[in-house]
Amino acid sequence: MKKITLYALLILGVFTSCTKLDVVPPSAITPENFWKNEKDAWYGLNSCYADMKGFDILDELTTDNGHSHKPWEGTFELLQQNGINSASPYGEYSYVAIRTANDFLLNVDKCEMDEELRGRMKAEARFFRAFAYLDLTQYYGAVPLVIESIPYNAPNLKQNSKEEVQSFILSELNAVAELLPAKYKGGYLYEQGRITSSAAYALRARAALYFGNFPEAELSARKVMTTGNHSLFRLGSLSADQQKEGAEMDLYIDFDALNINRDKFIKGIFSYEELWHNENASPNNPEYVLTKEFMADVNNSDMQRYTYMIPMSLSSYWGFSSYEPMQDLIDAYWDVDGKTMRNTITVAERKQRYLELWNKTKGLDQHAYNAYCQSNALMTNAYMQEFKNRDSRLYASMMFPYKGWHGMPKGTVYYKWDPAAVNADGNESWTGFSYRKMVSINPYNRTDNADDYPVIRYAEVLLTFAEARLMNVGYDAEVQNALNDIRDRCGMPNVPSGLGKEQAIDFIRNERRIELAAEGHRFDDVRRYGNAYCAAHLNGPSTAPDGSVVVNKVWNERLLLMPFPVSAMDANPLLVQNKGY
Repeated sequence: MKKITLYALLILGVFTSCTKLDVVPPSAITPENFWKNEKDAWYGLNSCYADMKGFDILDELTTDNGHSHKPWEGTFELLQQNGINSASPYGEYSYVAIRTANDFLLNVDKCEMDEELRGRMKAEARFFRAFAYLDLTQYYGAVPLVIESIPYNAPNLKQNSKEEVQSFILSELNAVAELLPAKYKGGYLYEQGRITSSAAYALRARAALYFGNFPEAELSARKVMTTGNHSLFRLGSLSADQQKEGAEMDLYIDFDALNINRDKFIKGIFSYEELWHNENASPNNPEYVLTKEFMADVNNSDMQRYTYMIPMSLSSYWGFSSYEPMQDLIDAYWDVDGKTMRNTITVAERKQRYLELWNKTKGLDQHAYNAYCQSNALMTNAYMQEFKNRDSRLYASMMFPYKGWHGMPKGTVYYKWDPAAVNADGNESWTGFSYRKMVSINPYNRTDNADDYPVIRYAEVLLTFAEARLMNVGYDAEVQNALNDIRDRCGMPNVPSGLGKEQAIDFIRNERRIELAAEGHRFDDVRRYGNAYCAAHLNGPSTAPDGSVVVNKVWNERLLLMPFPVSAMDANPLLVQNKGY
């Protein structure tokens, strides 16, 4: 050991005697010696980008869209049943991103750098601060509004009203949108993927919609729509795997009988699916208004989209199926006509139908099972009629029993769901379904994904515009045109015309639920729809195909806001707990 140490010291001495190393030990980095130049400013701003959340399915797991059956991964199922762990409730009460932005804004003026660049960077940091406050007020309502860097031993702060926080968010995002460029040309100083004016207006539109400020939501969404910089992603052609799967869609869609454009419908499925994958998953995608970027590195990749969603039952795959769509969401998808809701069947009927089909196939080896899934005999089973002639986004988003997926890295798979495996294998879906939407099909390694993620995509902007304009002026041509752009991309027919306002509200709510499924919006949406809506949708049992109860949802009005955690109230006794906790 001594010889090794001596040898290392000798080598170090050789290098230090020949070269002056320009290295500052991390322990020596302080505010006094750090904020000196443009490089320091970049490092500080990069911390703001790192704090922005990306893949956001966790919010959905507390609603009627999704479920997580592993309590150690979060208190999601507990919240679905009106249960709260006061030590660590769902929704992180954190000011980390706000402090990071405030520290940057306090110190960046000390850096020697171009003034125009400094101003742009400040606007970027202010965007992230507003984004963090949007999350906070959505979870907790009234929170302390801190817009300057304060010492750790500063006096405790009272909460600002929810209205004050909301006003700050809208004002701040409007201001930074005027300071930020419409797009970046790429290269040093102008990297694509940085915050644009469109991103600021899009987030402002989201916030205004959440706050019920429909005039401002329409105004901000329209500003994004009229830039000409964003559009919905559409595939020009299909891969061999996609063509193969498209051919199998003849089992599921009566193209000729229903006069459906087969080519448009199939391209619609994969245009919707592919916008999250491979080269399409980047700021170059015109649908990406705000992007969370990842790298092909285990420390900088997005693990959740692969390991937590792929089910163990798929041969030779490794995954947890921790996040699973519920029957409630499956039932929400339109019929292929784009306006009819499928008549629901009873739990007992579905159980009988599923078990009849499962008993036919459970003894088949993999080859025979695959052959059966590709045969006309499959669709003669009553259970499969639930998946016949449905919205194209159902096939792109959900893995349901017996459906094939041809784009997987290890070859074609046909989804199995064995009721007996639920109790035997903790990594099997409890609901009978797994996600297909956003699941990585080309992982960096067994667990990680380097595809970028659209934190805000243009489809959300169109939906926000449509809803806000509906509330402002009614179900006019502009509302329908925005929705029809979304429909055209996914190969579905135009939305119905002539709807009354109340009919249109229900229609747009369901269209939004389908288009944005698994992207984290359902948590905020059901709450802004109000307590009566939540009571109607977030109560009662959600069941699996075999009739077993996955979770018995229990709604309580107190859940419109989350409780402040005990740790936060201990740290700041001036916080007033939300009603009902």
